[in-house]
Amino acid sequence: MTHDQLQEAGFLLADYVPEGTSYQRGDLYVRMTPDGTLRVFLPHDTDGTVELSSGDVFSPHILYRGPIHDIDELKKITNGWGTSSS
Repeated sequence: MTHDQLQEAGFLLADYVPEGTSYQRGDLYVRMTPDGTLRVFLPHDTDGTVELSSGDVFSPHILYRGPIHDIDELKKITNGWGTSSS
């Protein structure tokens, strides 16, 4: 997945990541939703494994950890997340 593809899917590169998180050696992208923040972390040293999380950045709720081969797969996994009407 490229930066442009992630932007097209509504994710923005986090230009600041606080110390003390697990997001130090990679790129963190965020998408704001009505239900909160959805994050995609792309570690630099990986075999294609990414992490999708929500909640507190210091103690994230892991929604998915594993390979995502392309942006279409990411869109399928995140389809409907953060769209509650309540």
